[in-house]
Amino acid sequence: MLNGYNVLFEFMEILGKKWVVPLLLILLFYDKTTFTRIKKQLGVTSRALSKKLKLLEALGLVEKIADSPRSIIYALSEKGKEVSRMLLGLRQIF
Repeated sequence: MLNGYNVLFEFMEILGKKWVVPLLLILLFYDKTTFTRIKKQLGVTSRALSKKLKLLEALGLVEKIADSPRSIIYALSEKGKEVSRMLLGLRQIF
């Protein structure tokens, strides 16, 4: 019976990881921002932030945009925006 829900369970597990939801919401509010700005807003280590950004990028929720050879900008993909808006909608329930 639960076989059809595996994708949902896996996605909820990812959302439950530390820093994932705050990271998605920060990217929603800032639209496009730098690694340093995200790090300052979250108060997270560089290593943890890098791992979460790579995870969200692999899932197609975050995109890296090369602003210049030395500067990378991060933004939500359309899929990432949908998920982030869904998360914001949950606050009305609680």
